[in-house]
Amino acid sequence: MSAVINKAKQQYRYALRLEMIFLVLLACVGFVWQWQIALSLWLGSLASFLPHCLFTYWIFFRQSAKNQSKMTAFYRAEGLKWLLTIGLIVAIFKGVPQLHFIAFFVGYFFALLLNITLPIFLQAKNRARDN
Repeated sequence: MSAVINKAKQQYRYALRLEMIFLVLLACVGFVWQWQIALSLWLGSLASFLPHCLFTYWIFFRQSAKNQSKMTAFYRAEGLKWLLTIGLIVAIFKGVPQLHFIAFFVGYFFALLLNITLPIFLQAKNRARDN
């Protein structure tokens, strides 16, 4: 396996751990106001974080017996990510009667923001350290 892929795997492992810490802290901040807001924040962030974890697993950590191209694996992982996201949002909307929708979407978009920015910041930090 190439050194670049191993480095990316380590970076994404670290980014996912760091993101989980941020999301737990966000839910703890929600407890300052009300437990229902904290639950909505937590569920919103999980509706974004869990599909991202599935995507990362599918791309970097799954060993496929089939010889498929990287783009096929990427598109398949992205499709699974969307399906899981839609399923989680529908299940949460149906299953949690006292959901605060604003708090839910604040958590959801905060997790999306972390999904995008954490790997970029970690890569920039690694480049600065290597120079």
